[in-house]
Order: sequence, then C-alpha cells, then structure tokens
Amino acid sequence: MSKKNETKPLKQPAVIGSSSLDKLAKECMKHVKCDTARISKPCDKMYLIIGFNRNTKDDEGVWVNHDNQRIDFDYVQESVVASGHTKKELIESVKEYQRLCGITWEQYFQESAQKNCR
Repeated sequence: MSKKNETKPLKQPAVIGSSSLDKLAKECMKHVKCDTARISKPCDKMYLIIGFNRNTKDDEGVWVNHDNQRIDFDYVQESVVASGHTKKELIESVKEYQRLCGITWEQYFQESAQKNCR
C-alpha cells in the first residue's frame, strides 16, 4: 500500500471557526475526546460538532472510481453532540453528552423512567 493512503493522526486537535468560538470549542474538547471540534451558530444557538479522523479503507463498503477501481481517502467523521444558547449551557450539554456516553442503555432507561414517574 502506498504511503499517500495511510491515515495520519493530527498532531494537535483541530478547531475551526471564529476566534471566540475556537476558544470555546477547545474548552469543550477538554470534556470530549475527539480529533476535531468546531461550533456552528445558526439562529443564535451554538452546536458543538466533534470529528474523528478516519479512512475509507477502515469502513464497511467500498468507494470506486470511474474505472471501477477501489479508492481510499482520509476524511473527518463529524457528529453534533451538544448545544446551548450560552457558553454555560453548551458546556453543561457537553458534560451531559460525556456522561451519557459512559452509561448503558439499561441505566439510561432506568433514569428516564424515574424522571417520568416524578
């Protein structure tokens, strides 16, 4: 396999956006392990978008070119994981996302049932 198809991890996490949102995204990355982070802010609500460096050779399925030859490439798999109107709301949402990542479905449903019984 040629070296150009190898996935190279970023030396430092990448944060993309305006400088104030960059700082907030970096702060959020202290709570969530990821390769990239950025904040999108449509209609005055902030959304934290985290990303993980990936390569198509590690995915199910195959990409092919016009000659029907397999092609592989690096990309960033992104997900929106938190939101908030203020910095405090966003950080709280990030912490809740991280907490939820650490519990089982059974625990989640038990919590949900307890909240609905109140």
